[in-house]
Amino acid sequence: MLCSPTGPEGAARDPGNLSRPRSSLSQNEGENPLAGVDERDLIAALRRKDMAALEGILETYGGPMATLAHGMLRDPVEAQDVVEEALVRAHEAGPGFRGERGLRTWLLRITANLCRDRLRRRRFTAGSLDGPVPMHDAALRFTPVADWDEALDQARVSEALDRAIAGLADEQREAVVMRHRLELSYEEMSDALGVPLGTIKSRLARALAALREAMKEWER
Repeated sequence: MLCSPTGPEGAARDPGNLSRPRSSLSQNEGENPLAGVDERDLIAALRRKDMAALEGILETYGGPMATLAHGMLRDPVEAQDVVEEALVRAHEAGPGFRGERGLRTWLLRITANLCRDRLRRRRFTAGSLDGPVPMHDAALRFTPVADWDEALDQARVSEALDRAIAGLADEQREAVVMRHRLELSYEEMSDALGVPLGTIKSRLARALAALREAMKEWER
């Protein structure tokens, strides 16, 4: 059966080295004065177009942004590019940010929109989903049969699940990553994607049904 993570909200693991995306946005190599500050201070700095705010955002929210981009695009280089582009977009739009939905939700919405743009551009490119990066640390997993070689089985199941996730429609894959890797609530997903709660639940239900169908040979 499909299992979801049980850790605290927002504690999703980062895919490899994407937890610290490369950044050319830092002003210098010294200590960032906004490192470790709370969200209100980051928002205030962002509204002032303070470049130090971007380093604070990267430190605090870079992991979730990279996780979402990697899950949607299946390409670590593109995911890092999207995170940097999202930071630039946030810097440009900062003075107009009202903060009603929270900084993380706003940043994930920017990230998701950039990923959708890239997916649309490559949708008809032959082989765009060939060779996806394996999600061995995926929060979604299938529990192996007890009398199998668990280590070997879990690796095979992980590969099969990765292929199944890669084969989902873009909107469904987006929902799976947000819900089962970033552990967002339905309300947070609705705000981040700008769609009604019912749409979120419908996309997620269709995605999980498709994954169960694709993975039924692994269930006993």
